[in-house]
Amino acid sequence: MGKAEARASSSGVAAEASPSIDSSKPVVAQVGRLGPSYWTWVHEPEPGQPRFFGSALVESCSKTPWWLVPVLWLPLFSYCLFSAVAARGVPIASAISLALVGVVGWQLLEYLIHRFIFHAELNSPLGITFHFLFHGCHHKYPMDKLRLVFPPVPAAAVVSTVWACLVSTLPYGTALAVFAGMGYGYVAYDVIHYMIHHVPSSGLPGPLLKDLKRRHMHHHYKDHSKGYGISSVLFDLLLYTQSA
Repeated sequence: MGKAEARASSSGVAAEASPSIDSSKPVVAQVGRLGPSYWTWVHEPEPGQPRFFGSALVESCSKTPWWLVPVLWLPLFSYCLFSAVAARGVPIASAISLALVGVVGWQLLEYLIHRFIFHAELNSPLGITFHFLFHGCHHKYPMDKLRLVFPPVPAAAVVSTVWACLVSTLPYGTALAVFAGMGYGYVAYDVIHYMIHHVPSSGLPGPLLKDLKRRHMHHHYKDHSKGYGISSVLFDLLLYTQSA
């Protein structure tokens, strides 16, 4: 008998087993019952690609290959940049500058979403389930290559929100160019994120990607409260949350 069981027995109170996950069954339906212990469980990474849903259709829709991101989104963002110049008369140099502003804008948005939404602690069963679906699954199973990039539907919700904010606050041509830059930043983020998980350091071109991989692995395996930037360390440096 272990110490915890012995203490429970000596006090006349039956020991209550901690809730656990049966990985042979769909995982999503189980995580909500973990309660506060979920936050310890989800930050203890495991290998593998467990089944998430009982429905084969829903299960297949929860998986996204990395190449779908550039194939789906690059034509749209390139069309927006072209339209800013060809249809709205934005000078080419200005359009490129606005697109670069958009890239930095995405890096800020990436940081804010990761830090304040993906790492928000929601302790209700529904909140825990939502956290697991949107980000916890990646921390628990960081090498699951089909649940790493944004699926099209939630990505479309973010893209639509960004577009609505830009077009309501900026001249239309300016909004098109900035939106294109933010879109390019998003595509770079998802592709880089995939690379730093699934390409060995020796296969990454240049020291920047190697450093991003080192910092991101530190976020996963040592300290998830640091290193919220994935495609860039800019805002981690500015806001003092950089990984070691």
